[in-house]
Amino acid sequence: MHPQAACNSAECCSALYLKSRASVEPLKDERETRIWRTQEDGGVFLYFKEYRIPSTRFLFSGAARSRASREFKALLAMDLAGLPVAKPDWFAESRKGPFLKYSVLVTQCLGPVEPFSDWLRARGEQEEDTLPVCAMVGSMARNLHDQGFGHFRMQAKNFMVSGEGDWHVKMIDVPYTCRWKQSVTPRIRRLDLEDLCGAHSIFTPAQIDAVLRAYDGSALLGSFRPGLRSRWAQKLRRIAYYLAAIWSGHRP
Repeated sequence: MHPQAACNSAECCSALYLKSRASVEPLKDERETRIWRTQEDGGVFLYFKEYRIPSTRFLFSGAARSRASREFKALLAMDLAGLPVAKPDWFAESRKGPFLKYSVLVTQCLGPVEPFSDWLRARGEQEEDTLPVCAMVGSMARNLHDQGFGHFRMQAKNFMVSGEGDWHVKMIDVPYTCRWKQSVTPRIRRLDLEDLCGAHSIFTPAQIDAVLRAYDGSALLGSFRPGLRSRWAQKLRRIAYYLAAIWSGHRP
């Protein structure tokens, strides 16, 4: 399907949704998010991510873009910029009048991958072996920022690791990403790095050093070192910066 493809009718969304369920392989099922994989004609795998709207937020759902549409446009912009992300295929929405019931994002298969957070935990006693991949994550974060993207929820689980020895890293899960015409400001860089490497992250000090060395941001960030803010202080700061970004027209 064309990468700009989208469907916003309930009938179309339901047909695609039901068709996908005929060969579903469940991967995750939570209150607001469900992920599954299907095999298409020709053996191609697609990943479906369904965002459900809780009843408590249903009446407010007509006032905003769906999460699937936001993430589709962010992934498409990042892919066109040459960043290693999950390639978006299409998204769909089901609405009752103006109110959103659910939305679905479909991305192309990344192949055999493992969330970076799980990959690190599985190598807890092999810290030295994890440092090259930590450096890849730092380089990717720097490239993302230099291309004008702010992630606004950067975590280890947003990076997927593939390969065995010859490692590769790609990014998923970017529904809050915003974009500027120029490289992002130091405050957005610090915000994302704090989310990635802050006090609540799973990184060891050596892994944080590997990320920051590869990011190579001393000229921009000075003596900045993640881990000084509490979880709540960081969350409030993130919300404030994100609202400022979207209100000033920086969604992709």
